[in-house]
This record gives sequence, C-alpha cells and structure tokens, in this order.
Amino acid sequence: MSITDPSPGRPTRPGSGRPRQPRAFTAWLALLTAGSVALIGCSPLHEQGAAGPTSMPPGSSTQIPAEHDPLVSSGPLETVRSSSLSPIYFLGANGKNVFLYREFRQAEDLGDPITTAVSAMTRLKPRDPDYFNPWNPAGKVGASITNGSIITLDISSDAFKADVDQGIAERAVQQLVYTATAAAANAGLTSAQNPLRVVVLVDGHTGYQAFGHVQLGAPMSRNYALVAPVWVVDPQEGATSEGQVRVLGRGVAFESQLSWQIYRLKGPKDSGDGELVRSGTVSVSAPMGQTGEFEFTQPLDPGSYRLYVYHEDMSGRTRDRQNADSKVFTIR
Repeated sequence: MSITDPSPGRPTRPGSGRPRQPRAFTAWLALLTAGSVALIGCSPLHEQGAAGPTSMPPGSSTQIPAEHDPLVSSGPLETVRSSSLSPIYFLGANGKNVFLYREFRQAEDLGDPITTAVSAMTRLKPRDPDYFNPWNPAGKVGASITNGSIITLDISSDAFKADVDQGIAERAVQQLVYTATAAAANAGLTSAQNPLRVVVLVDGHTGYQAFGHVQLGAPMSRNYALVAPVWVVDPQEGATSEGQVRVLGRGVAFESQLSWQIYRLKGPKDSGDGELVRSGTVSVSAPMGQTGEFEFTQPLDPGSYRLYVYHEDMSGRTRDRQNADSKVFTIR
C-alpha cells in the first residue's frame, strides 16, 4: 500500500531534545529523511472497537456547531508527553451535544506514532464508561507527514461500517483528525506555530463518503467547537496513586473557575456517587470564555473515589453540574 500526498515536500526532522524513541520509530525517521514523503505505517488489526450511540442526543442539532461561535474557542496541540503512550480521542455525550475527549493509551507500536495512534483509535474501547467509539477496526492504516503540516492518512473502508447519523459521523471524522494531529504533536513532529491539516484517503482514493455522510479527501483542520468544555486529563479512569490525587485538566473559564467534588465509593465498580468527602473550586489559567488548564491536589485516605469537575450555574437556575467530566480512581 502507498500514499500519495497532495502537497509533497521535505518532511520535518524531529528536534534533538526529545526523549529517546523506540527503535522502530527511529528507523521510520530515517526513512523520512531519505526522500520526500513515504508510507510510514501499514498494519492489519483485529480487535473490536466499542459500541456507542448512533445518533445525537434528543433535542440537539446534528450539525457541528458554527466555528465562529463555539463554546471552546481554541484547541492547542498536545506537547511532547510520552513516547510509550498514544493520545487517543473518543466521543462523549454532554447534555445535548457530543464532544471530544482524550485518553493516553498503551498501543501496539506499528512503526510510527501517527499510524500507531490512528490504528488504536479504530479498535480500542475507551477506559471511561462515559465515552464511546463509533469506529470499527480498520484492516489497514497508513500515514505520512509533509513539512510538519500536512498529515495524509490512508484507511481501509471497513473502519466506516457503523450506521450513524450525520452529527456522529462529523464528530467521528474530527475524532480521527484530533487523534492524528495529537500523535504528531506528542511525538514532536510539529509545533504549535505550524497548524496541522489532515487529508484522509480510503483504500487509496479521495472522495469517499465517511459513514455515508462526510466526504473525505480535502485537507481538514481541528474544529475547536467540538473540544469538551471541561475535560479531566489526570487521573485517567481507573488510575491508582499513593496518598493523594493530583488533578490536571482543561476547561473553559466561566467566572474564571471550575467547581469540583470528590465522593468516596464502596468499591471501584460502585456506580453511585457514594459519600461526598471533598469539594471546592479551582482557577482556570485563561481569560473569561477561553480554554485553559487547571490543577489541584487533595490528600485522601485509601479507598475508591469518583471525581467530578464541572461548571456551576452562577445564575442559580439549577444546581446540576454543567459540562461535567468524571473519573473513578483509587488511593492506596
């Protein structure tokens, strides 16, 4: 299998300051420096992806929100974090919309970070039960990158078997765009100053209708409107730590802060909220209405817990958590 990039040019050489990469990845970089653009990954996959909703929530619009007025106004690329874990995006229902959420996952090394992440995206089930994955396992996935700015993916058509509506189809395609660009950024193959676009081929051809709704082939960028308005990065679902929990995440700054709650559970499989043991607020490092980071630490006794981070309705019309993301974790 081969990929023809519509914008051939000199591939970007990774910086020398990143952590040492696996041997397969080093070999792939050598291939890139030898020519213009070459195929950098192609692998058969067998595991099944996760089932999930096939349509948008009742009362929602099936269309992606207008890019000129999104809830989230920016979606910065990932920074170099891990050479052993792949950034994988999934979908998650939030009220009357469906947003993109990310997990860092162990994935089979297929020779380059983009192919590895995209392949894993089509077949992995999200750890967080609030997320879902509309993709089917792709029999083959290939990827290439040009000048650190154009990623070309070639995916087999079996990945698009799910019967979903237009809203989920559009979000699934953005799930692919976010995963590919996150993998490139996480591996240090591009920079925040060099906006990435993704071209998707199916079985080597342009013009395929993804899930019967979205035509592929033209360069696509991240749609910031689909980033989750509150998103817990750490702890990941099912994580274990010693004596305390360190919470990291991103969120839209409303009133410049987010609210949080920690409930003690009877066990890690407890589906209820349990007993409230901690609560508070945390500042978001961004101006009002923009996306920023948040972080806080809480000491906790050994046990299982559920964390919520959310927007509080400052008008007082409801006490329900707004745009909440939750994680179950264990303290030893």
